[in-house]
Amino acid sequence: MAKERLTPIRASEIGEYLFCARAWWLRRVLELEPAGHERRERGTLLHKRHGRAVGVSTTLVWLALMLLVLALLAVLLVR
Repeated sequence: MAKERLTPIRASEIGEYLFCARAWWLRRVLELEPAGHERRERGTLLHKRHGRAVGVSTTLVWLALMLLVLALLAVLLVR
């Protein structure tokens, strides 16, 4: 009798199952993709884009603060 090889279950699948067992079953057993897949991909793209913009903004704020400190030091040294 040949052994059946079991597919490992990922942690993300457990989370998906806990959120909605029916959705997990439809996706994993019947291999059906839920509606709105394109919208979720677009949302993910927009979130990544926003995250990059926030990162750039934070870097620019720190750069501005460093330039302000340098300008104040220059003013104090010139006196």
